Amino acid sequence: MTDNQKIEVKKEEQKAYTPEEFAKLYQELCDRTGYRIVVNPAFIARDDGSWSTILQTSVGRLPTKE
Repeated sequence: MTDNQKIEVKKEEQKAYTPEEFAKLYQELCDRTGYRIVVNPAFIARDDGSWSTILQTSVGRLPTKE
């Protein structure tokens, strides 16, 4: 491909999901993949001697049923 070639990108209409639909789709994704988004609080020292609380996100494996 050269610099002069154009790539055509198809844009699809994006569906507007309700929070309930999103939660259902997210749960289905978690069940299918075995992973979920995990949020943990962390404390960060600030320059003025106080602390800030932040939320760290990561991907964690769901427990397996045995």
